[in-house]
Amino acid sequence: MKIKGRGQAKILSLEERERFFSEGFLCARDRALNAICCYTACRISEARQLQYKDVFHADKARDIIVFGKNITKGKRATRQIPMHSRLAEFLEQYQQESLELLSIKKKVRQWDYKSLSCPSILSPDGKIICPKCESTLVTTAGQSRGIKMYKCKACLHRFQEKTAFTEYPELKDRITKLGVFNSTSYGFLFLNPQNPYLFPGSGGNGCMSLTTAKEIFSAARERTAIEGSATHSWRRTALTNMSADKVPLRTMQKVSGHERLSNLQKYVEVTREQMAAAINQLPFFQVQNEEQIP
Repeated sequence: MKIKGRGQAKILSLEERERFFSEGFLCARDRALNAICCYTACRISEARQLQYKDVFHADKARDIIVFGKNITKGKRATRQIPMHSRLAEFLEQYQQESLELLSIKKKVRQWDYKSLSCPSILSPDGKIICPKCESTLVTTAGQSRGIKMYKCKACLHRFQEKTAFTEYPELKDRITKLGVFNSTSYGFLFLNPQNPYLFPGSGGNGCMSLTTAKEIFSAARERTAIEGSATHSWRRTALTNMSADKVPLRTMQKVSGHERLSNLQKYVEVTREQMAAAINQLPFFQVQNEEQIP
């Protein structure tokens, strides 16, 4: 188990995997990124560098995922992994929610945790109200960085117009449900049509950084309190499960991309249950003239 960067990443139980996807990851992008690792036994560094065309064709998930030689460790060979049906669901959900998020972004420009938690500055009849004292005696006070400012005549509090939730208050709950709480750092898919990556970086440019990919997992680990887990847990868990299901080593090697079987075998962990089952398969035999214990 990995503790403070030492040791091997934990093998995840089915219950722990379910917790990561139901409680740990907050948005469809983060679930799709980690589902790729979970269902292909790839490295997180490989998943984040996938291009849209490697995964989708005509807006539908492909039958295979192509890990190009240029993104694999050592850049030795291209891998083609059959698409798991559950992974296809995660990917298509990510695609659909990305289109919705992009349409929201075009309307409201940007948002963050602060604007999502800020009290409404609209009264029930549509008038601007002060979020501090709730007075309707409000006047405009110029702009700050292109955002309209207001000043309360009653308490002299100055505040910004929260564009996302002043003009489109109905989108506040939707953004929360989609789990994207900071649009300034989120890499929007389809934002830059020229960007080929499935997981764009900030501003829709390039691909997600390895640091960001690891931070996504770390935040999910904190929410689920699954100690000892790391991004490499997906790879080790997938390969260990294949071994337990008696998948031939040569087949596992084709999936994992290991050049040597000896390296692959380091990933496969033997559980206590498997050892107990192996021990219990040993034959039971009698000893002639064995003394009976009273």
